[in-house]
Amino acid sequence: MNGEFYLCLALLGIILAMLAMFFNYNLKLDKRTLTLEKKNGHEQKQIDQLNQQIKELEQEIHQLREAYNASEEKLAKYERK
Repeated sequence: MNGEFYLCLALLGIILAMLAMFFNYNLKLDKRTLTLEKKNGHEQKQIDQLNQQIKELEQEIHQLREAYNASEEKLAKYERK
């Protein structure tokens, strides 16, 4: 009976140690998840800013093309005369 008692205590100790490791691992995972979410949020903000800059540059290109075409048309009119 004494041996069984020590066996139960040993198993209880092992189970408690495993639970402690499991919860510590979960806490680390939660911290890592929060860190990654924060990092992803920052990266998404950068992506949004870059997309906005691309749109602005595309608008500038469009305006420059229109101005270039208009000047080409004026030049063609003067060359015909």
